[in-house]
Amino acid sequence: MATPKHQKHLLRTLSMGLAGLALTAGLSGCRGNRSEAPPVHIIWNMDFQPRFEAQERSDFYADHRSSRLPVEGTVARGQLKTDRHLHEGRGFDGLLVDTLPKQIELSAELIDRGEERFNIYCAPCHDQSGRGHGPATLRGGGFKVPPADLHKSALQPVPLGYFYEVIKNGKGTMLPYAAQIPVEDRWAIAAWVRTLQVHGRTQGWDKVEPVATAAADPVAPAPEGGPK
Repeated sequence: MATPKHQKHLLRTLSMGLAGLALTAGLSGCRGNRSEAPPVHIIWNMDFQPRFEAQERSDFYADHRSSRLPVEGTVARGQLKTDRHLHEGRGFDGLLVDTLPKQIELSAELIDRGEERFNIYCAPCHDQSGRGHGPATLRGGGFKVPPADLHKSALQPVPLGYFYEVIKNGKGTMLPYAAQIPVEDRWAIAAWVRTLQVHGRTQGWDKVEPVATAAADPVAPAPEGGPK
């Protein structure tokens, strides 16, 4: 006759065996075969919840657009941009700063990156030396307002944040590059401009007056029957 201890052991063994059998039977039905039978919807409102496809028309809204704009004043996480030094080139006092933000380390890699980005975005007008004679100024007779010579005496003492601000917001006839150049690259370019200025002083470029590149007057058409 089995003792109570043995009975408990037999019941435990039997329960585990039945559970294993049920699990095996259940897994045997999960073979991934296609079926013509409708699927089982355990939670209906998750399978058939109201939603819109991208660009789908909606009569619920007055403008019939299902894609809604963010609520006015909404700021994405991490995009509050409270660091004025990093994002504006200015300190808390509102004045332009003359140092790199703490997030950006002055290094050879930063200078190399600044040179690369400068040659892509700035050199077409300012040329690779920064003297304002880029290839874009040679087309159509030149610019009515020539690009700034970054070596002129007026720009030698300006803070580093000045160049960052001009890249971001533009200045005069120069359009802003905020959409094309990320924050870190703006600082890299500013650091490269300062590097160019240091080199330019060794060449005496800061002593040379910039040459105006005013646009040429349009050429009058030749009269009919005259020389072509």
